[in-house]
Amino acid sequence: MTKQIPDRVRRAMNMRRIAPKREKYKQRVAKRRRKADELMLQSEIEVPTIEALMACPLSKFIHFAANDCGYSGSRYDLIANWVHPLFLKAKSEASKEDNPSWKQAMSGPFKEEYWKAAIKEIETLESMDVWEVVDRTDDTNVIDSIWAFKLKRFPDGMVKKFKARFCARGDQQLEGVDFFETYAPVVQWTTVRLMLILEILLQLKSKQGDVAAAFVHGKLEDHEKVHIEMPLGFRQKGKVLKLKKTLYGLRQSPRAFWKYLTEAMIAAGMQVSKLDPCLFVSDKVTAVAFVDDILFWSTDEAYINQLGSRLRNEGLLLEEEGDAAGYLGVEMTKTEEGLIEMKQTGLIDRVLEALGLDTKYATNKWTPSEGKPLTKDENGEPPQ
Repeated sequence: MTKQIPDRVRRAMNMRRIAPKREKYKQRVAKRRRKADELMLQSEIEVPTIEALMACPLSKFIHFAANDCGYSGSRYDLIANWVHPLFLKAKSEASKEDNPSWKQAMSGPFKEEYWKAAIKEIETLESMDVWEVVDRTDDTNVIDSIWAFKLKRFPDGMVKKFKARFCARGDQQLEGVDFFETYAPVVQWTTVRLMLILEILLQLKSKQGDVAAAFVHGKLEDHEKVHIEMPLGFRQKGKVLKLKKTLYGLRQSPRAFWKYLTEAMIAAGMQVSKLDPCLFVSDKVTAVAFVDDILFWSTDEAYINQLGSRLRNEGLLLEEEGDAAGYLGVEMTKTEEGLIEMKQTGLIDRVLEALGLDTKYATNKWTPSEGKPLTKDENGEPPQ
């Protein structure tokens, strides 16, 4: 005869089985929150505030969907503890693979492309006489160096080119010792939008240019003595680099390049706008500069080409990159009505993939629902 187990004992046995599962679930939740907190502390990119997400109508739908899945907390807790960190993670993960470290780049699927980009970077810097190789001495303050790799994409997400930048560790510089002023402006986005409007109204021609090794155009001041470690992959025992020009990563590099670019524009016949220091105007060409990305407009492409030749004669390594269609990662296409549509489909696709919401890798979840619209139940109980 089978012995009957009392209900109280059965419940206790079930609780013992469930307790480890609950504990593991709590551990997974705590781990996810810790990772989200680390990302929030380490990241320098902007994300929507909790208040902005709470004010968004979508937050109500998210709360409704979460309740339907068993969530019992408040909408604020859901947004603050889950959605807000998820936004940050999506933005950071969306482009993480496009910015590998030296080890990742040299052992990843594009190692040959990144190595060729590194060789090109060193050859460019040496041809511009950026440094001289000197012996290491005990009294020399040597700043660390680092490689920054970038996989540049078209707005639709397709690979555009591989870039390698040899950089100095500017965080190891001392203010008042090896750097002084650092302010450097970039073009205001309102200025770019205004020029795009004028392009439509005046039927202007546009071209985009990129300055190769932009920051190394600027020169160090006589009182600035900067020594850095030689680059990984090209190091020599007992040797360091004494810089003659600014390098990517130095605190003063953006300002030095902006000053150099302004001088080159003026020498080429352009005038600096009083309203935007990165807007340059002449009687035939208008240009804006966002660091080393420059957009040109004119009634005739020949005028833009002439300005480009004059800038190259001034020593600016200007590379042509077509029209304004992909400026700063924004896809701009002209419609039949003559308007310009601005989209970032590539970035949106990478954000969706980072969130796991892309249909290509999504896993269908089957539910008891028949997948049909809800209809009125004629035999159902009346509403209370």
